[in-house]
Amino acid sequence: MIVSIVSRLIIKVLLKRKKKQLLSKAIVAKNQDELFCKRASTITLVDGSTPNDIIIGNKVWMWGRLNSQSGGKISIGNNTQIGYGCAINAVESVSIGNYVMFGPYVTIDDNNNHPVSPAFRKYMRIMGDVDSSRWKHSAHAPVVVGDNCWIGRNVSIMKGVTIGENCVIAANSVVTKSIPANCIVAGNPAKVVKTNIDTIPAPTSCEGYNEFVKQQTENGTTK
Repeated sequence: MIVSIVSRLIIKVLLKRKKKQLLSKAIVAKNQDELFCKRASTITLVDGSTPNDIIIGNKVWMWGRLNSQSGGKISIGNNTQIGYGCAINAVESVSIGNYVMFGPYVTIDDNNNHPVSPAFRKYMRIMGDVDSSRWKHSAHAPVVVGDNCWIGRNVSIMKGVTIGENCVIAANSVVTKSIPANCIVAGNPAKVVKTNIDTIPAPTSCEGYNEFVKQQTENGTTK
């Protein structure tokens, strides 16, 4: 009993310390109490990146890692969850909307990580200098994930991709091209397997959801 209480207190202190570390490396929405971070979450800023390059919204759940190099921008909208083991890597920009759910081990790269050039890659191995390994030397392009997307386990989202709102990305997919809104995509490379999912009716078996919709309707806030 005593061991259990002590363990919970230690975890609470560690999480408080982790949250303080994250807050020092990002611009967080006004209500900082609504940033829920876990011990695995980290923010890394290198090669000129600053806390101004990371923007985190309200009610964000952080299990993953945000990595910015050379001023790469990362923005995360409200009510979004970055799952365990996720890595978001930016040298240009990664923008994630509101109500987005990331399963575990999702990776977003707005860059190729290294140049394709064989000569440059050989130079990297010969010299081993830190600067040559920076993402700024590789091809890069912005990534955008729209509102209310559901990103499955082990998904990889590559540079230059825009994912429209409400999309579902199946587990283990590799997204190399932009996806229109309201689609389900799957595969490597990912392809659209279903469209117009916004027309699929919601289940009526959840009392909480039914009450939520009723309140929205009464308040005139239903989209």
